Amino acid sequence: MKSIARSGYVFAAVAAVCLCSAVNNRAATTREGAEAEAMMQNMDADQRAAFEARAKDKAWKPAAREVGLIQVGDGKAPGELRNFCLNKEGNILACFAPANGASAIRIYSPAGKLLKSLAVEVKPMAVCVAKDGNIFVAGDGRVLKLNAAGKVIASAPSPIASEPVIITKETEDMVKEMIAQSGRTFAAELAAMKTTLEKRRADVTGLAVTDGDLFMAVPAPSDFSYRIYRFDHSLGKPKLVVEKLRGCCGQMDVQTHDNQLWVPHNARHAVENLDREGKQLAKFGKSGRVKASDFGGCCEPKNIRVLDNGDILAAESGPPTCIKRFSASGEFKEVVALVENTKGDCVRVTVEMSPDGGSYYMLDTTRDAIRVFAAKR
Repeated sequence: MKSIARSGYVFAAVAAVCLCSAVNNRAATTREGAEAEAMMQNMDADQRAAFEARAKDKAWKPAAREVGLIQVGDGKAPGELRNFCLNKEGNILACFAPANGASAIRIYSPAGKLLKSLAVEVKPMAVCVAKDGNIFVAGDGRVLKLNAAGKVIASAPSPIASEPVIITKETEDMVKEMIAQSGRTFAAELAAMKTTLEKRRADVTGLAVTDGDLFMAVPAPSDFSYRIYRFDHSLGKPKLVVEKLRGCCGQMDVQTHDNQLWVPHNARHAVENLDREGKQLAKFGKSGRVKASDFGGCCEPKNIRVLDNGDILAAESGPPTCIKRFSASGEFKEVVALVENTKGDCVRVTVEMSPDGGSYYMLDTTRDAIRVFAAKR
């Protein structure tokens, strides 16, 4: 694991990194202050006001600090790090598709050591691990079930992979709005739109497993909403249980706890709890850039994890990029981690917590890496 040289999650204008000498401490503070000033110069007035308000609010003080980076892809082996999860041992299973070479689930120790790679026949976009150690991985319009050694023991197509794209009036209206800006003909823009929808059918944006079910989040084939399907553990009996979910940035996560579904409905700024048939049981959340209890950005939270005690970790790509903790009923508890010195981006930010509760992990697709945070002492 490579340690992080700067503590970007603090409110950088006033923070100092704990180093060995006062000279180094002052240098770190100066550097962070310069970074914060540069970042604020790139903000619009509303973003700057929100940043300054958060800096004054004690509720935004994070409970954990960034301590490391697990670098899955690098300049020598670039590619796409799309997702990750933890197994019961606390090891990290990362979905990685190198630009050159075989796609794999790369398994890392909590310390960031590569333990082994499980080659997979799809470009992996989603992964989860069942209690028995079997691994489910999906991408390229398929879902695979692997044993712990990486052997494929079941395989099935995504339910929408070959479903025809139907151009609706809503899609046509969208195209009409787009040609006013693109300058292309209606026919050309419509053809491009259809191609985009056809390509999206191969995407899988989330996987989650319970004792008897596997849930898969996928794009709808004929619009830009999302669906969730339920399979049995043999990857049979696919059933549509949720549809018309609104997400942006190509993101729709799904998680499970106590045989129920939890969905970060990001374009609605809400976390929703549903039963296995898709019936909504509860929800919480609202949009807001200032209060720590609200979800900021255009479409947040992007990703969640439900902990053993029922608490929910909600990750936002930002700005600001952060992890928050809520109770199962939606009560805000704390900001776990904060990466304020970033512009924020419309990307996936998978979040996990180590089995002992001492470490938190957050996906950084901009660097093909996983950020590591530890509770402050």
